[in-house]
Amino acid sequence: MNLTPAQAHEAYIGPPSEHVDISAFVKSANELQDGSEERAPIPLFSQSSAGLPADVKSAWSSLSQSDQDIIAAECCVDDLRTALLDTVKDPRLMGHVTRTHEATVHAIYETAESSSRKKRKRTTLADPAEEHPEVTALRLKLEATKLKCWPLTMHAASFIRPPRQSDHNTLISVKSLGKVSGGERDAIIFVTVYNRQSWGQRLLSRSSQHVLLSSQTLGDLFRAIPCTSKELPKETRDQEGRVTGYKHEGSPDDMADDDGHSAVLCVEGVLYSNGDGDRGYAESILELSASLPESKRPELSEGPSMDAAKLLSLTIRLHEPYWILHAGNCEHFFTFTTIRSRHPTDPSSGYPLTTQITPPLSDICRVCNKVPAVFSIVGDVRLGESPYLICGPCWRWMGEPEDEGVLVVPLPKHEKGWITNEE
Repeated sequence: MNLTPAQAHEAYIGPPSEHVDISAFVKSANELQDGSEERAPIPLFSQSSAGLPADVKSAWSSLSQSDQDIIAAECCVDDLRTALLDTVKDPRLMGHVTRTHEATVHAIYETAESSSRKKRKRTTLADPAEEHPEVTALRLKLEATKLKCWPLTMHAASFIRPPRQSDHNTLISVKSLGKVSGGERDAIIFVTVYNRQSWGQRLLSRSSQHVLLSSQTLGDLFRAIPCTSKELPKETRDQEGRVTGYKHEGSPDDMADDDGHSAVLCVEGVLYSNGDGDRGYAESILELSASLPESKRPELSEGPSMDAAKLLSLTIRLHEPYWILHAGNCEHFFTFTTIRSRHPTDPSSGYPLTTQITPPLSDICRVCNKVPAVFSIVGDVRLGESPYLICGPCWRWMGEPEDEGVLVVPLPKHEKGWITNEE
């Protein structure tokens, strides 16, 4: 996979679109729906034949019943749906499809891999002579499908998920993070958030996906993004500067570093910081940019606060990665993937919505090596290192520490962004 980082990101995220003025998009969609003196209204989403234009309905009614039946049969997808459901419901057939897919992806990855490392264990397929008759029939049917228009080359490995690494989602249903109701004139904007891989800073992985209204702000987007950095405990120090404890969640003084609100978002070269009067992030970035050589200096400018910047006021590019910085050095990248008008079946309230969250990797207890750790122990000589990650049962079995200077710090509970916002 000899792709440059830019090529790898474009293959994973997608090439950016032309600039899209969100307000102009909403205005044009509303004009189509309202109509004008020269043109009749055009329904954006026709739920039944009653919503179709008169000329379309007359053209359909002028056809004979046999022609209507032929067109209906040609457009029907019941055969595809039936075949898919029959395959998914049969464990034998589904197992064959899964193994075949993994073997194909494995072959693509091994072809693209140019290093001399040890190859992955190859997924083995059953001998055709030993196949069950139903599996043989399905295999022959799939092999007869003539989809030869898009051959997969070695570059396909950059945007195909590796074998046995399917997308994980902690959600089983759409999660509502607010109480905002959508109006008939609002557009729906889909946002995907990416994080750097811990083992490869040049690579990105999807962390969450969200749905917002065009009337909402960049601040609403930032608060909807789940991130462990929003739950970092804040140290408390004595007059000599020594750490004496940590501010915990639920205490009168919030535990989250920067209160979880200080951040800056960069969209099309404009920096949008938080609206609490603290412009430290934006000012620091502009100062750093000014110190760079002119040939390497990005064109940046400071915009309004993120809570004052409505999505409706932005001009963006779809699938273009934009940047978020918060909690000191925690970075995220996000893309606007889709902009469309509200459909009658879309939720009427509860925005922003979260549709996907990749589960964060939890540190395992270093005593039992079986369950996630819930405490970070600082300064306990019995454990041999500090800090030391440990689970609740193991810490209870250790007993109370004799040293009064031992600090027990609860690890983040993954609440800010993961649970519903009740404010």
